[in-house]
This record gives sequence, structure tokens and C-alpha cells, in this order.
Amino acid sequence: MNVILILLDSLNKNYIQPYGNEVVETKNMQKLAEKGTVFENHFLSSAPCVPARRELFSGRKNDFLWKFWGPVEPFDRLLPIEAKKLGALTALITDHYHYWEPRTGIYGYHENYMYSNLIRGHEHDTATSEPLEDPEEFPQWVKSYLKWRQPTEVLSQYYRNVKHFKEEKDWHSPKLMQAAADWLDKNHIHEKFFLHVESFDPHEPFYIPEPYRSMYGPYNAKFTCWPPYQNGRLMKSFFNQTSDEELEFIRNQYRGKVTMVDRWLGKIWEKMDQYNLWQNTMVILTTDHGHAIARPDSKLKQYGKEHPIFEDVANIPLIIYHPEIEGGKRINSTFSTIVDIRATILEALGARIDEKLSPHGKSLLPILKGEIKKIRDHILYGSFGDGVNLTTWNTTYIKGYNPKKQLCVYSSTFPMVMSPSIISGFTERYGINLEYDMLEEMLGDMLDEVESGRFVPGVNIPQWKIPLPPFYFAGKGSKRELQKNYLFDRIKDPQFLNNLAGKTETEELEKKMKIKMKQIMEEEGCPPEQFIRLMLDDLD
Repeated sequence: MNVILILLDSLNKNYIQPYGNEVVETKNMQKLAEKGTVFENHFLSSAPCVPARRELFSGRKNDFLWKFWGPVEPFDRLLPIEAKKLGALTALITDHYHYWEPRTGIYGYHENYMYSNLIRGHEHDTATSEPLEDPEEFPQWVKSYLKWRQPTEVLSQYYRNVKHFKEEKDWHSPKLMQAAADWLDKNHIHEKFFLHVESFDPHEPFYIPEPYRSMYGPYNAKFTCWPPYQNGRLMKSFFNQTSDEELEFIRNQYRGKVTMVDRWLGKIWEKMDQYNLWQNTMVILTTDHGHAIARPDSKLKQYGKEHPIFEDVANIPLIIYHPEIEGGKRINSTFSTIVDIRATILEALGARIDEKLSPHGKSLLPILKGEIKKIRDHILYGSFGDGVNLTTWNTTYIKGYNPKKQLCVYSSTFPMVMSPSIISGFTERYGINLEYDMLEEMLGDMLDEVESGRFVPGVNIPQWKIPLPPFYFAGKGSKRELQKNYLFDRIKDPQFLNNLAGKTETEELEKKMKIKMKQIMEEEGCPPEQFIRLMLDDLD
């Protein structure tokens, strides 16, 4: 059995045909849905990009409780290595530049594939050093995004990367899908392969060529294709100044990018047809997380994937085709998450899944075959340094947090805060000019309380415990906003329009969800200081 994993970053399930969208053209995703099985309750575990990928590579969930962006750990049994042990040729084709981005200390991901094709130039990737014209001469679409993303000399890298794009085939996802198709031309005859195809699109910036640029509405270069969602202060300012017309423009550019990715996805299906790979290849299509695009009907305008995480970010697409399983089915009887995809891949390649190989992941093959109905009845998820989310069949509870309380990073190598790139010059990216000696002194003082020990349950290799100061996550919002809780009835209020948290009539339900959240965190493993940050330490 071969396996092809296709991961499309920031894919919102509400914008594709397999999940009911009748406006956005995604006929190739629909083709896979008709041949395969669509999962209705697949959720992220850790957001955003790199924490989700560490869970995919390691099979360890709840990474968001322990660390932020960073390398794989020495105690991780990595997906490509385990696939190779099972006799599969392993290959990664991707334009997801975070895999090789030096500034955040990412390593151990793409290096372990037997073949890799790293397509350069998305977002901040330093793919070219070509001099640019004076910023006053930049095209209007560039000026529009730089209005909200500074400093210009750093954030104009994306413009530098794409400046000479002329034809559709120049864009990143078309290059990626063509490269995957070319790989299948040369490698489809291998006895067994695991091909990991990963597109940064439809991740922002939503800069696209025609016909996609004006496919879903008029194009206006004065509107931004890249709002500043990573900065709470700037995002609030953006929402105060933007218009409904600009927000709809952004949604239309996202729709166009989704359609562009889908059309080029057809290049892979053509090779599947040409070489009869549908007969011996399992195909999995999913994402790391969704993307909120300021739904017009929502009381809380959100953009990106920041706290609080609602289901347009958390409840994500998963479509699996298996040549031995009848297609056209939809599964709504179980929750699943990214570690389960890893377990499914390895079992399809011939592995026997146990706790050593898959610490937290459970294969979905028994679900696909109809042998069982459920592997999970809840999902715990979030992003590092933010609140925690718990979703059950009927209820979603989003727990706020106190940003003044201690937060720690746990790693056996070095987390982002100790990356040489951070210490030497990360602040330059944000236009902050700090001398090396000053930053070294600041970090030295901050790291005085570092401990070494065995903190992660079941792991014998010691980890560093690194306390972070409250200012480390400055800019996320006011203490009052961050401490706010959200409680939603998933059955009666699927659009999450009515926050029930703090109301007298739902007091008992909220308490039950708090207790359940704390119990799950204790059972699955959680640093003790997180309970204090999340204001769960005083529960009975």
C-alpha cells in the first residue's frame, strides 16, 4: 500500500465543496470526497503551523501546553523514519518554508525524508536578495499590505519573492502540485512509497493571479491581502478602519486562492489515473488548522487563528480515500485529530500501532472499515501561551487565561526563545534595535530559573523547563479580554453567536466543562503552572 498525504495550510472547511460550500469551486477536493470518506469532526490539537506539524511527526498531542514553535525532540519517533522502517520510500515536496526557517530554530522535519523538494519563496522566505525600488514606487497592492505590516525593509521580502511572477504556473501552489505530479512520473513504480505533499497555500498573503483574483468579486489593489492578525493592537486598529467591502474583498481573495490550489491539485489526480494508483494508494487530504476570515454574521469579528479559537479554525477538513473501502461515506460518529492521521498512515504502511510507536494517536482504519464507530468523544486544543478549548458532542468551552501568571517552555533541545537567531537578531524583524549585549543580558536574567528534569509524562530523556516573563506575549490584548471565557451550545448554536459563559442559567454546565477540562489535562499530561494560568487550580 502506498500513501499520499496532502496537507493544505489554513484550509477552512466552510470554503470547500465537500463540506457544503456551493460558491467556491473545489471540484478536485470534491472528486476525492466522492471516492473516499469525509470526516465531519476532525479537529486541530495544537495551533498554529509548527506545533501542528510536530504532532504529525511525533504522534504526541497537546504540544501547545508544553512549547511553542521549535524542533522535533530527541524522544520523538518521527513519521518519515518510521515509514522508512516499514519499507516505504519517503518523499516530501513542500513550499512550507517554516520547515527550513532558521530564525525560529526549526529542524528535524524535512531532513529525515529520503527525498525532499523544497520550493522557495513563500511569505518571509529569504529566497532572493534582489534589490527593490524605493517603497514609494511599490505597486499599490504591496503598499496596501505594508500599511499594516512593518518594518518595510523586512516585510517587503514577500514582494521581493513574487515580484516577477507573470503566469499562473509561477505561483507557489501550482509549482508544488506540478512537482508532485513530476515525482509520480518517476517514482510510481516503487514497491511502496509515502509521499508527503504540503502546500503553504491557501495560507496568506492572499496574492493571486487572474482569473482567481477577480473570480469571486471585483479586485481593488487599495485593499490589503494580508491583515495583521498576529498583533492584537494592530488587528484592533485594522478592524476600526476597515470596511465591509474590504473584508469581503479579503474573503474573495481567499476563495480565489482555494480554487487555484484545487485546480492544480488535479495534476496529482491525473497521475493517479494515468498510473492506476487508485488501486494501491491511500490518499489523505487535510490541513493543520482553519482560518477565520471575519465572518459577516458573527458578533465577534475574527481574522487568522488567534485566541479565542472557534470552529472555523478548529474543526478542519479530513478526507481519506482507501482503495479497499467503499467511498462516498461521511463519518460523524467520532472526533479525531492530527496524531490519528499519523497512526493511520503507519498502519496503512504495515505497522502495528502501540503506545511506543504512537503515544497518543489512534488509527482511523478501523473507523473506515466499519469495525468501530468511535476513537474519541472529545477534543482538547489550543495554541501555546493562550487559552484552552474543549469540545464535546454538545458543547464547546473556551477557557480564558491570566497573562500575568507564569508560563514555561519544555524542551530537550532548545526552544525558540533560546535559538541563536533569536538571541543574535530576531528583534530586527520587528524594527526593534537592541544591542546583542543588552539582549543577552535580558535573556540571561530571564533564564536564571531554568530547571532540568523529567517533566513530560512517559519520557525518560530530561527536558529543560524555561520560565517566560509575562511580557513575552505582550500585544495579545488586554488582561480583561484574555481572561474572558466562552461557552457555546454546538447543537442549538452551531455558528457560535450566543456566548453562554458567565450566565446564571448555564452556571452548572460551565462548571462541568471546567472540571472535565481539568481532568483531561491531568490525564493527558500538563505542566502544573498551566492550571494556575487558566484559573483552574481552585476547582473541587
